[in-house]
Amino acid sequence: MRIHHIVISAKDSEISAKFYKENFGFEEINRFTKPGWDGSAIILQLNDLQFEIFQFQDQIEKRDDLTDLKVIGLKHIGIQVESVKEKYEELKNKNINIDEPKKGTTCAWFCFMRDPDEIPIELYESL
Repeated sequence: MRIHHIVISAKDSEISAKFYKENFGFEEINRFTKPGWDGSAIILQLNDLQFEIFQFQDQIEKRDDLTDLKVIGLKHIGIQVESVKEKYEELKNKNINIDEPKKGTTCAWFCFMRDPDEIPIELYESL
């Protein structure tokens, strides 16, 4: 068994797709709409994981308090990188808002950032 895909809804799927392609190496593999559906999807892939980005005309703004781990729901997307410090510098140089790297307890280093829709991303470096 393995995780096949993750889905997010975005304000602008083009902006989100560009963000994930340019910063993490995702490649676009498909786009689709469905009859009677007021939305569209862009499908990205990185290794074996597919990442679906939905956009709807009738959007609903709802944000959870992602800092409270007791609230049930998805807390962040974790992306493993070779070096958190190097990726941090790369993203910081692109003027992307990203937290300073910290030494981890279950990893060598980690830091958090947010995508264009404020979805939290953890950069994670294995021990």
